[in-house]
Amino acid sequence: MNALLSFIQKLLIGLFVLGLAVLVLVALIRYQSDEGEDRKSWKQAKTQNTIEGYLDYLRDCQACPHEQDAEKALDQLQRQRGLVARLERTHLPPRAGIALPIFSPDGRDILAVGGTSLYFWDSTTGRRLIRDKNGFQTRGGRYLEALAYSPDGLRIAAGMSGHEGGYLVLWDQKTGELLADYAVEWYDVKSVAFSPDGKSVGWIARGPAGIWEPGSGKFLRATHEGSDALAFVRRDDGKPLLVTASGREVWFWDAASMEIAKQSELNTDRSLLGLSQDGFLVAFREGPVLELWDTRSGTLIASLGDHDSEIAGFCRESRKGWIAVGTKSGNLYLWDIAEAKKLGSVLAHEGSIEQIACSRQGKVVTVGWDAAKVWDLEKLRHASQE
Repeated sequence: MNALLSFIQKLLIGLFVLGLAVLVLVALIRYQSDEGEDRKSWKQAKTQNTIEGYLDYLRDCQACPHEQDAEKALDQLQRQRGLVARLERTHLPPRAGIALPIFSPDGRDILAVGGTSLYFWDSTTGRRLIRDKNGFQTRGGRYLEALAYSPDGLRIAAGMSGHEGGYLVLWDQKTGELLADYAVEWYDVKSVAFSPDGKSVGWIARGPAGIWEPGSGKFLRATHEGSDALAFVRRDDGKPLLVTASGREVWFWDAASMEIAKQSELNTDRSLLGLSQDGFLVAFREGPVLELWDTRSGTLIASLGDHDSEIAGFCRESRKGWIAVGTKSGNLYLWDIAEAKKLGSVLAHEGSIEQIACSRQGKVVTVGWDAAKVWDLEKLRHASQE
């Protein structure tokens, strides 16, 4: 009996060793096959030596041997087309993306959400800027939905969502100290913007829109179903107006009372994309066509149709009035709307440009699933015209 048990034990051990050897052999064969395929793909990418070729290689690359080499070669080519820097991601949790990017008023810093936290980057180098680790608390169970810098760059406003409603928050931009907050019952805050004097914060949700004055605690709220974008503009007398857009309509609100100062319906059949940061333009899209309308006069400024695919986002560079457009195929376009002239373009990302934001100093940040990148618009224009 003991001999039988000993035989069975040896047999099982032998089968286990044999199975393990087969698994190791299969893994080795697969590894060599994958390595061979990677060498072939990498050789093709190097032979092409194009932005498209390296992006194609990186699309199927998951911790492949030449990933860093491909990114370095891609960056070198894109720098010739205006790339300034990639935003560092090594401090972020695995698979965490970068969202809601905005430039500081002086254009030196970029603020964005990484995962569920706020981070700062140098807009020239792409390196992370360290702030107080105990600052910028977002309160448990709430998620950042919108960010805005005050005109003087000293404060940051945020809109949040939560289980029972939204929140408005004001922080000191250097220390992250909480300066003020306000609960918005029943509605998640989807967008925020500072008034030109920096005293008020405009906000919108899916149902209401309003004004919050952190200094005095004043809080105004008005019903505005379907509002999707907001900004501030100055009236002729210098007083601020809050601009919101919903469907084909543009609304102007008196910032002191939240009473409607003006309302207009634009003659377009396209879908609302959003407002420019300065509130002067409202954009509509349909496939590869972008329409830009003057919010104050309600007139069509430009219809831009020379894009490779569906429009994903836009922003206005206020220094020269140029328009930066991102598409779902990953291309970044630059337009002079005064002449409806395309100034340049570059394949920026492997997939769709998910978010885009302009600085006042001629830069733009684009975010895709593969990276967040900063571009110099003047260099992009110059490189495209060579």
